Amino acid sequence: MRTKTTTLIAAVLFALIATTGHAQEFSADVVYFNANTKSQVDSSPGASHPPSRLYVSGDKIRLETNGLTGTVLLVDRREHAAFALKPGKKSFEPLASGPSQYFRVDNPEDACPTWKSIADQKIVCEKVGPDAVNGRETVKYQNKSVSETAITFVWIDKALKFVIKWQSAGVGAELRNIKEEKLAADLFEVPSNYTHASPQKGSPKGFRSK
Repeated sequence: MRTKTTTLIAAVLFALIATTGHAQEFSADVVYFNANTKSQVDSSPGASHPPSRLYVSGDKIRLETNGLTGTVLLVDRREHAAFALKPGKKSFEPLASGPSQYFRVDNPEDACPTWKSIADQKIVCEKVGPDAVNGRETVKYQNKSVSETAITFVWIDKALKFVIKWQSAGVGAELRNIKEEKLAADLFEVPSNYTHASPQKGSPKGFRSK
């Protein structure tokens, strides 16, 4: 009896760990919109370029801007490292920080502390409450500070524990076609054949070369 109970507990724990781990990794299209008119400004059906893509694995983020600038952003929140890749030139350069509108939280119901720590400027965070984004359950938060450049709203997905929509005074973005899946580790690494945009000693902190 004890053996069966132990086995059952182990199975439940394994399932929980597997589910949690799976939810830590996902990919999605990034659709930008005009915050005033709500009209889509990127990745429209007739667009001549592919939509921007976001890949997330734990504390690592890869944002492929594609039609916007062609730049690929790599961010490792745990290592406090960020890089801009330029595939056309096969070069990279370190950044002071990554995009503050995308971040993961431990608790979607209490995300203000994390948002404040990630934001690149002082914000006044307030929880608005539950909301739905494309059929997904989220918690909406508002930045009540007055700034034309700051992010004013973020929607944090309850399952992913990650921002899936954000909005500023002029523009916003939503994650569409979210797919929870195992992602290749090299998506979040600076390719070994990329050169530093301006020579510096040492290898890029936070990302291993392929």
